[in-house]
Amino acid sequence: KNKQLIAIILIVAMLLFFVYAMLPFISAVFGAAIIAFMFRPLDKRFRSQGMSRKLSSAIIVVISLILIILPLIFVLICLINQIGLLPDQIGEVGLIKQKIQEIVPVDVNIDESQFVEQLMPILTSVIRPVFENILNAFVILFLLFFLLYFFIIYYDEFKKLVLEYLPFNEKNNQLVVDKFKTITYATIIGTFFIALIQGGLLAINFYVLSVPNALFWGFVAAILSFLPVIGPPIIWIPAALIFFLTGSVSKGIALVVVGILIGTIDNIIRPIINDKYGSIHPLVSILGIYIGIAQFGILGVFIGPLVIAYLVLFWDLYRKEFWRG
Repeated sequence: KNKQLIAIILIVAMLLFFVYAMLPFISAVFGAAIIAFMFRPLDKRFRSQGMSRKLSSAIIVVISLILIILPLIFVLICLINQIGLLPDQIGEVGLIKQKIQEIVPVDVNIDESQFVEQLMPILTSVIRPVFENILNAFVILFLLFFLLYFFIIYYDEFKKLVLEYLPFNEKNNQLVVDKFKTITYATIIGTFFIALIQGGLLAINFYVLSVPNALFWGFVAAILSFLPVIGPPIIWIPAALIFFLTGSVSKGIALVVVGILIGTIDNIIRPIINDKYGSIHPLVSILGIYIGIAQFGILGVFIGPLVIAYLVLFWDLYRKEFWRG
């Protein structure tokens, strides 16, 4: 009995240490699991055509690399280009000051040199962590794709293992799996599809209106569209104000019209997606996204709502199966 107790203590201690050591990389584990689930239909199609599990997994990992790494490289290049354009854009501050004074008969005191001095520390504090965390991001991405390869290969085994250790009866265990599909598709397909449309529309509009780095700002708007309340308006409203203040009224009006259209897309498309794939309560989405981003970074946009939705589901199943007998 003493040996058994010692063995249990050692196992629990090592397990706790493993969980603690994996906490900084937990987003890679969740991300790999979600991507493996999303590509499951493609994996089944490859295997039905006689492709081996390893080859199917390798092809899906390559596809995932292209879909994730290329946009990251694009953002970094555009960010560097945007920084290079900063001196010219700061030079327009004087023109904006002149236009404000023409509209409002008030002396607007904007010192360009002082503006630069105050702006640079802010930019440095924002940009420096991005580059400092590049190495950490690559480590997480490497682990994500490494896990993804094996998650796809052993998908059936992992699913069987999860079902075996879920604490509910067989019916409720299957309900958990089905709910996972509903929640995942509603979260990822819904938010991703809407973000793609909103970012794409803003990029096209910026390009037509000759806004520099239109693709970059469209990508940023797509990322921001994941965030409730904030969203793309934080991009297009300042741009519209600059157009109005610099005398480009027609461009400002066009941008406002497109911005309003972008804002209504969510209300039009999301009900259609929810009807097809299922829905998540808006409160779950909002809390999940903000908590997820704080804990897991950009992947938290997807992981956060899934975690909270599962917490609600498990609590409901616990009440039905154990609390009420």
